[in-house]
Amino acid sequence: MSVVSDETPIIYSQSHVKNDYSKGTGAVLKPPSGECFGTRHFLAFMAFLGFVNVYCLRVNLSVGLVAMVNDTDTSKNTSDEEACAGPDSGQNTTVKVGEFNWDQNTQGIILGSFFYGYICTQIIGGKMAEIIGGKRMFGFGVLCTAVLTMLTPLAARAGLGYFIALRIVEGIGE
Repeated sequence: MSVVSDETPIIYSQSHVKNDYSKGTGAVLKPPSGECFGTRHFLAFMAFLGFVNVYCLRVNLSVGLVAMVNDTDTSKNTSDEEACAGPDSGQNTTVKVGEFNWDQNTQGIILGSFFYGYICTQIIGGKMAEIIGGKRMFGFGVLCTAVLTMLTPLAARAGLGYFIALRIVEGIGE
């Protein structure tokens, strides 16, 4: 025997679906006649753009670190330039020198520090999304990470500890 409830069924058949966009009640399968792009499509598109933004914020330092680090230390270079002289060996090339003298281990810690903060907030972030809503939580996280990413040059120049702490907080925000 089934129990009858006062709630409108989500989806049983096409005849039970409400297309009431103004009240926001009932299940919506398709936009009103004449429209080919509904609210759910807009939300899906905005979520796509948000995830593209989040991914770019997550990996941008991997690209930027190449230009930030001074890699002109010749004591580590053991190759013989005369052994493999190429067609451009007689030309002078301009070497761009980075601002920071970080070795490979330090660079690994910097890049990994984002994920230290990121992994710590997965369960907490899920609980907060239940309380305040997924859209608000996602938007707040992207906003925090974007603002903190703009502070990256200042933190890097202030010191390595500040830079690593900023990356951890960025991971927490995402």
